[in-house]
Amino acid sequence: MSLQKVTNQNLDANLKSLVASEREILAEILIHIVEVERRKLYLKLGFSSLFDYLTKSIGYANGSAQRRIDAARLSFDVPEVIDKLESGEINLAQVSLLQKSIREKQVISKTKIDVQSKLDLIEQLANKSFSESEVLVTRALDIQLKEQIKTNHQKDESVRLEITFSKAQWQKLMKMRELLSNSLPNGSNWDQVLEYVSDKIIQQKDKTRVVSRSSTVKEPKSSQGARQAIPVNVQRQIFRRDQCCQYKDKHSGKQCGSTWRLEIDHIQPIWSGGSNKLENLRVLCASHNREVYRWQANLSQV
Repeated sequence: MSLQKVTNQNLDANLKSLVASEREILAEILIHIVEVERRKLYLKLGFSSLFDYLTKSIGYANGSAQRRIDAARLSFDVPEVIDKLESGEINLAQVSLLQKSIREKQVISKTKIDVQSKLDLIEQLANKSFSESEVLVTRALDIQLKEQIKTNHQKDESVRLEITFSKAQWQKLMKMRELLSNSLPNGSNWDQVLEYVSDKIIQQKDKTRVVSRSSTVKEPKSSQGARQAIPVNVQRQIFRRDQCCQYKDKHSGKQCGSTWRLEIDHIQPIWSGGSNKLENLRVLCASHNREVYRWQANLSQV
């Protein structure tokens, strides 16, 4: 499509019309995202989170997906957000900024911000620039503006990480480095400090690691054993076997595959006659484990 012969007036008018249509489509997208989250449809389709679904299935870039999630969640509490986005009074970046700031304020104060206060802030953001919005939001919520974490993948496959710490967090990191100064040849180098700590945590927390000399698993001999806690050596074997969430969408066959917050699930629940035998155990992520239980107990629609 060539626009070279389009007049300036028509080019300007066409672009404004397209942008208006884009805002309308964005409003519809956010409404759909709200409903996808309400139904937890992403879990049924084999994704561990709404973010995972929007990036891997829908195809959004990470930042684009997160901004839409922020806007959708804020619109769930304050439906007026949709109208103001569609009219152009506010934009997606402002809404995402506000939602993140509200979330941070609620964590710090341990109190929820009421709907009217959120609506008042939305009204104040109308027709403001992003920098003006940052100042307005941080002052209204009495929080400090934090730099976002930035990750840059470089040509040699190394990764450059930029992150902002609070004073208290930085003091903890400095103390950790001091304590490790005699354990590492170059204890002052942050990359070695972080690698050392990472190795220790992996050694302690990796559920696939062997904690017993014996790799032989003894199955429960009776149904009474099914009511007992799953033995540690059985848990280790399940985690080594599965490695990731085993949930599969029954229609597409898509496997979740998440390695985040893994738990052991009984395929046939204990309360319906299931056992602790290996063939009845699998690894699920925490999100699928909770939702599978709800489906099994008929607490939500499959």
